[in-house]
Amino acid sequence: MAAVVDRQTFILPRAVAPDVEVFAIGDIHGRTDLLRALLDEAAREPRRRERRILIFLGDLIDRGPDSLGAVDLAIGAGQLIGAQESIGLMGNHESMMRLALDVDAPWDVALDALANWLRNGGAAVVRQFRDFEVAPVDAEELLTVIRVGAPERVRGWLASLRSHWRSQGVLFVHAGVNPHIELETFLAAPWSTPLSELDEEAHWAWVRWPFLEFSPGPGGFSGFFVVHGHTPNDARANPSHADQIARFRLNLDAGSGATGLAKMAVIRGDEARVLTALGPTNRMLDRE
Repeated sequence: MAAVVDRQTFILPRAVAPDVEVFAIGDIHGRTDLLRALLDEAAREPRRRERRILIFLGDLIDRGPDSLGAVDLAIGAGQLIGAQESIGLMGNHESMMRLALDVDAPWDVALDALANWLRNGGAAVVRQFRDFEVAPVDAEELLTVIRVGAPERVRGWLASLRSHWRSQGVLFVHAGVNPHIELETFLAAPWSTPLSELDEEAHWAWVRWPFLEFSPGPGGFSGFFVVHGHTPNDARANPSHADQIARFRLNLDAGSGATGLAKMAVIRGDEARVLTALGPTNRMLDRE
């Protein structure tokens, strides 16, 4: 059973709007248990601002045992915690999934997205779509089957996802930004870029470098502080939120599958309280 095991408070160099309190949840990757623990904590939190905003930073799906459960929980999460608005951002895993399922996508683009999605943990979702008595003979048959089997609520959820959200001086986006590309141009990159044409450094759902290593100085990233996910623990053995904040960003991807951890930040003004939920790793769950 997952539970919140750690709470740390930080002061950010930028603030959200004074009338809102933001509950931002990092990458979940099919770990409904971790998501429920964070939402239960959010539901118990006393309201201290006029408007409560819930935001999912993307990558709710793949790798973990219950992606559809995580999506269903996220769909109803705003009401669960008393939020006036619930916002889902698109992560790179959702973009692969949506490209595969989108009937308007060219067939070769969808097949390429399916192959990449399956290699990156999407097989766990496909197994939830359909219990195959006889495995599809090839990728084209598999794509046809899962397009038929994908629940309408999942399609609707995918269609609702945004690239980013802003409140005053804080920008929320799945992967980050590229400091060498004008911000509005960067954030306008289409979600539907075919993977064969994708420049990861130029896309808000995929970027890692030079974002993670960049120190923007007191001006931040085009004036913004960035709250993001995508790269588990900054791909470091000993990640530090204090070091991240000094670089005008906060990473809420705790590597849920490998670590059994997930994070949520509660942001009021320039104060961020980071909560960490702990449960078993995916490997431990597989053995149960």
